[in-house]
Amino acid sequence: MSSMKNATIVAAWIGLASLAACSSGSSSTTTTTAVCSVNNWCPENPLYQGSLLSGVWGSSATDVWAVGYGGAAVHWDGSGWTGVTSGTPYLLTAVWGTSPTNAWAVGYAGTIVRWNGTAWSAVGSGTASLLLGIWGSSAADVWAVGYGTLLHWNGNVWSNLTPSGATTAFSGVWGSASNDVWAVGTGGTILHWDGTAWKSSPSGTTEGLRGVWGSSASDVWAVGAGGTILHWDGTAWSSSPSGTTEGLSGVWGSSATDVWAVGFAGTVLHYDGTSWSAASAGVSDSLGSVWGSGPGSVWTVGANGTALYWNGSTWASTAGWTSQALLGAWGSSASDVWAVGEAGTVLHRAGGGWTAVVSGTTDSLNAIWGSAADDAWAVGEGGTILHWNGSAWSASSSGTTNRLYGVSGSSATDVWAVGAYGTILHWDGSAWSAVSAGTTASLSGVWASAPSNAWAVGASGTVLHWDGSAWSAVVLGTLNPLYAVWGSSASDVWVVGSYGTVLHWNGSSWSAVTSNVPTWLYGVWGSASNDVYAVGSLGTIIHWNGGAWALLASGTTNLLASVWGSSASSVWAVGTQGTVQAHLTQQ
Repeated sequence: MSSMKNATIVAAWIGLASLAACSSGSSSTTTTTAVCSVNNWCPENPLYQGSLLSGVWGSSATDVWAVGYGGAAVHWDGSGWTGVTSGTPYLLTAVWGTSPTNAWAVGYAGTIVRWNGTAWSAVGSGTASLLLGIWGSSAADVWAVGYGTLLHWNGNVWSNLTPSGATTAFSGVWGSASNDVWAVGTGGTILHWDGTAWKSSPSGTTEGLRGVWGSSASDVWAVGAGGTILHWDGTAWSSSPSGTTEGLSGVWGSSATDVWAVGFAGTVLHYDGTSWSAASAGVSDSLGSVWGSGPGSVWTVGANGTALYWNGSTWASTAGWTSQALLGAWGSSASDVWAVGEAGTVLHRAGGGWTAVVSGTTDSLNAIWGSAADDAWAVGEGGTILHWNGSAWSASSSGTTNRLYGVSGSSATDVWAVGAYGTILHWDGSAWSAVSAGTTASLSGVWASAPSNAWAVGASGTVLHWDGSAWSAVVLGTLNPLYAVWGSSASDVWVVGSYGTVLHWNGSSWSAVTSNVPTWLYGVWGSASNDVYAVGSLGTIIHWNGGAWALLASGTTNLLASVWGSSASSVWAVGTQGTVQAHLTQQ
């Protein structure tokens, strides 16, 4: 079967015509996957190349897997999502398992991979058909279904038990026991396994069916195209009003009176034991799968990396990934890293995964800095200043409406914020107050090492120094815009800017240093005087080893706006389109 036909079936199944459109008759578009650069910069956001999550399953509320485009496999541990290598570059469509150490995922070209608690590895399926669904009654009784294919795992090997002549694209499979299994697919096809053979069961519809689930042998639901919902009462299938004409892709419930169905255009329906009703998930992205660990813990995933969680009262996004530009990064440790950006975006990395955190603003946030895990500041447009106290972000009065671009300090009671029109603000532990800059030039970056030593940089080559009493201008002979400043000590300070500009302060004088790149540089940070990174446009990352700057392969062409690390072995760079590149190495 051609890759175009495969992709078209998947597109119809999940509601993404773009997936079919991009296949162009070649399998290459389904094999793109995220990889680390040769210099070991690896993507953490997006966790994968592509934008589709098509299947979700977990063993508990703190052990949830979502799989999708390009072999994406992301894991939720209760606090954040982490990308895990799946071992395949192919689209994964569905995931299911029995425990934290036994899970299966299936997908394109007969792909089957298995999780053993440590890693995913490929398992031969014996077919090249597109696989769309997987379910089992035990570790030794698992079914995988797809295009004209019904495969069975007996604990040792996969075997093909497809009835002769079957050409249906089976999209869903579920059962109440090893001798009571249902498979659904195109044209309203429903087959039943009685422990010996697959037999046809009249569905009463010709609409394509995409998902099936039940609470018992006499309470089974099937969902599909055009808002189709069918119910099995132990004797026959009958139609149930859904109230929608949108295609439905997945169904799951915690009981006979608590069932969820999801589908195209962000459709979410709930069954309370009497009727189906629409529930607002707050998204328009198509949803492909739903699963839960209980009535107050339900997940659904879909297009554009959508990952929503039901807590018993509301649906909310849990996706740490974002497409908003990330403009600033800072952390107190490798297990406490923050990124801020456009539209009030705030992401937090606690351990292995990134999660979205409510900022309380829609203003763009341009920079972040803190003195401790419970004392961080973020600044942005309209004079916005937010403070993190260890549990929540809250607004702090800045006294200005000018956009703020940079923030840094030497302690919790000595913090500077700089911005447009020469704006400089100082926090003394109680309030923010304006301090004269002696210039109207916009200031983009600030760095402080002590109450009597701080540097600010900005437009037209502006460099200012704070000596504990006043800010004064330092003429460096450049008119290039300068965007960031950082130092390892008072006598080792770096400034970066446009056209690859790099300047260095040795404690007594400034000098220009060759960067070997022509690109704009927007962020600078280091772990020591001989380990400094600068980042910028076109994914530029350069590294200073104490003697020279060298260009590194970043793994992205997106603009990188900021860089920060907790040590030489844990560094993050953030930028446009939600880019987060991590350089994590063992020392």
